Amino acid sequence: MVICLLAFFWIVATLFTGFGTLNVDLLTTSALKGGYFEMIVGTVYLFLGAAAIAGPIGVFAAIYLVEYAPGGKLTRIIDQAINNLAGVPSIIIGLFGYTLFSRQLGFGISLLSGWLTLALMILPIVIRGSEEAIRIVPTSFKQAALGLGATKWKAISLTTLIAAMPGIVTSVILGIARVAGETAAILFTSSVIITRGLPTSPFEPVMALSFNIYVKIVARGESPENVFGIALILFFIVVAFSLVAIILRIYYRRKQPWLS
Repeated sequence: MVICLLAFFWIVATLFTGFGTLNVDLLTTSALKGGYFEMIVGTVYLFLGAAAIAGPIGVFAAIYLVEYAPGGKLTRIIDQAINNLAGVPSIIIGLFGYTLFSRQLGFGISLLSGWLTLALMILPIVIRGSEEAIRIVPTSFKQAALGLGATKWKAISLTTLIAAMPGIVTSVILGIARVAGETAAILFTSSVIITRGLPTSPFEPVMALSFNIYVKIVARGESPENVFGIALILFFIVVAFSLVAIILRIYYRRKQPWLS
């Protein structure tokens, strides 16, 4: 624990050396004028879109695995597939997304291609987190609903799913944190160096903070110290999402005393 905390504070302290390069004007000025506005909004677009796709799919998959297929050969195959997907390097997923979504499906370099690619990376985390959240809900809730005449799906959706919401929300936020700094996955699928304003449809490319960091260091040869400010913005975005998850979890826990 001490080693992890020391590493975390060292990273944060290093990033904060770039705080002096930031100001409100940079955050609200277009990239065409040297600002970061499109990068910040584009990054949030990528996070929210990927979470919106992976969230429902992951939750329904978890419900199926826990409630409808708790054992058997098919379940073991699905579990192994989820584990394998979680271990695939991001560059491989990026190449897969480019081949399937950008080229074969014709989405091109676009937000939609980025969403689908990042959703593949988030999905295993959402499924595993949702599975655990569903399992810790007392079975008596569902049994009581079934005893009152509810169908199995009604019992799950109106009792188990609501009770498991804190864990589900946390798993989605953890998934977002997992892909927050990914560059390889969006390098081929969604990001470009510069755009004229924000994308107006899912089929347009987007600017992203992590991609901009990559371009500045690798393509332009700038020193890492010059991009600490951009990295700090990305860090604050991830922290903001985490705070939202904490607030939601506290809210649901207060309404569900059995989780305390």
